[in-house]
Amino acid sequence: MAAIQGRRRNLQLMTALGVLAGGLYGYTLTVISGALIGMNLGSGPGGHLTAGEQGMVTSALLIGAALGSYLAGRFNDRFGPKRIILTGALLAIPGALLSALAPSLILLGLGRLIIGAGIGMTSTIVPIYLADMVGTEERGRVVSVNSVMIVVWQLLAVSVNAILDRMGADWRTMLWALVPPAILLALLACFLHDSPAHLIRRGQSDQAAVFLESTRDKAEARVTMQELSHPASAKTAGFKAPWLRRVLIVGIGVAMINQLTGLNIVNYYAPTIFTDTLGFDPSLSMVATVPVILVSAIAAIIGGLGLIDRFDRRAILAVGLAGTIIFLTAIGVCYRFVGALGSGSRTAAWIMIGMMMIYVVFVQGLVAPVTWLLLSEIFPQQVKSHGMGYANVAMNLTNFGLSLVFPTLLARLGGTGTYLLFALINVCALVFAWVMVPETRGKSLAQIEQEARARA
Repeated sequence: MAAIQGRRRNLQLMTALGVLAGGLYGYTLTVISGALIGMNLGSGPGGHLTAGEQGMVTSALLIGAALGSYLAGRFNDRFGPKRIILTGALLAIPGALLSALAPSLILLGLGRLIIGAGIGMTSTIVPIYLADMVGTEERGRVVSVNSVMIVVWQLLAVSVNAILDRMGADWRTMLWALVPPAILLALLACFLHDSPAHLIRRGQSDQAAVFLESTRDKAEARVTMQELSHPASAKTAGFKAPWLRRVLIVGIGVAMINQLTGLNIVNYYAPTIFTDTLGFDPSLSMVATVPVILVSAIAAIIGGLGLIDRFDRRAILAVGLAGTIIFLTAIGVCYRFVGALGSGSRTAAWIMIGMMMIYVVFVQGLVAPVTWLLLSEIFPQQVKSHGMGYANVAMNLTNFGLSLVFPTLLARLGGTGTYLLFALINVCALVFAWVMVPETRGKSLAQIEQEARARA
């Protein structure tokens, strides 16, 4: 009975961590979409930001996230996931405050760099921490809570932005809303348990064994303890072994795929696209973003919590990327008709928004949940932190590059050229995923490692 209660308490705590860590990450990524429209720190007419300044403000967060990801991967084994998660949450608080109070564009960028470092740390460590803290049976759903909450809180961000805009609040108020979730995550981090792997690294094997026995059945607890105490990868050094290099390539590729779908471009720039390209007024553009992200959140819940353990990971990823390619192409074609009919055509505009809704179903319902889950599973224990760190650096740098160049691409290639380019990129992503990504559903982390060695 005590074991069942301990298992339940651990699952509840890990679920709460996924809700707050994924939530902070998603809210932080998306809140800028509404703030950009009214921001008055730029060099454009009336103090509005130019396209280049929009890219700079948006991408500063991602440079910080790449730095935070690297530091988390490098120091997780030394300090443990609990301290890394707490540090990330504590960094996010002053970063959010500086962003909201910034008197200049440079200080705004600095604030976003700091909060980016914070969410880079948490987004790197939380998925692998969740995977380590629960049994094989619960791993898929618990890790997916983190990725699902990214989308749910993105919906919360655009909804709050729209409400604040209707109330006459300015962009600073929108950025103030980042402070409460950062504080909540910091408070929760104080109650986290050190992971079994970290306890063993510190020579506290007895505590690790007690924790494992209280959070999973006895057979799995024994096997997990043996795997952590005598990992097959203990003799490896970094990523020098050929099979580990392949795992790293797969991890970095999966992380980049999560961004090359182009979804965060919708999250960051949807209101701007609706205003500048489709002719919506700024208030209506924020409102129009809400149904797009609402569909995204529903898809993430259904895909991340309902489908993730029912179908093979590779199949989910392949179907998701195929749908992404089809509807990126459809959005590009819609842009052609919007151009022909004029940006004031509400019919063409709403058809494009409909295409965006279907597109986000495939990305957020299938691609995003499975990529986050794969990243938590494929790296062997002895290089897990470093591997996840490198993968998250690649993810954030890819996100940075896309966010920085998207306004310029849209201005020079137009909507049709830009979205058809993304469709072509995703064809390459689909080929990579089908050839390189392993199947991990229903396998222990040790089995996944053994198969990786065998493939080499």
